Amino acid sequence: MKKTEKASLAPIDPANQQTIDPYHERILNAARELFKASGLENVSMYSIAKQAGIGQGSLYRRFTDKGEICSALLRDSTGRFLTELEREAQSSNADDPALQRLQNSIEQVVDFIDQHAELLHLIKSEFVGKKQLTQFEHPFFRRVNVIFTELLSQAAGNGEIVDIDPHFTVTALLSVLSPDLYLYQQKAHQSTKEDITQGILTLFIDGLVRKKG
Repeated sequence: MKKTEKASLAPIDPANQQTIDPYHERILNAARELFKASGLENVSMYSIAKQAGIGQGSLYRRFTDKGEICSALLRDSTGRFLTELEREAQSSNADDPALQRLQNSIEQVVDFIDQHAELLHLIKSEFVGKKQLTQFEHPFFRRVNVIFTELLSQAAGNGEIVDIDPHFTVTALLSVLSPDLYLYQQKAHQSTKEDITQGILTLFIDGLVRKKG
């Protein structure tokens, strides 16, 4: 048997799926094309399999739903984004007030959600619905939680903000950074990214500042 034929029959290694499984990239390319042409809601797993030129069984052995496909499409960009966010939160800007660094982090998360809102919404919906978990347990939000909690704890320790419970406050902050809330504000109230960002900062930055005197 040829080496390429062996590769097509080899077990999928989740840690190195793209290089071992030749169908993986075909599925992602097909999904990307269909999502762009028809929108997420109008694309089915059947249509993805057909576009990729594979059977549905082959598709479902690799991805159980569209949420997992969206996660794979976003994995690289999400990983880079979170790594950079973590680096900046702990970087040479550490001399800046912690609350200012928290504001910068919030603005970057809003930018990322703005770029990928529909994909993130589908990922969150599939994750929460199928596994009976909350968005706060999703790996993306857990990493953001760690960053925000550290910065808010620093701000509290430096006396920059009023006395609060950092863990509760960050959970509340993450709830308004949900991609479905973002999409709702856009569709129901025609809110711009700037409107949404300002609303969040008013609540979770301006609203926490310790008043002098």
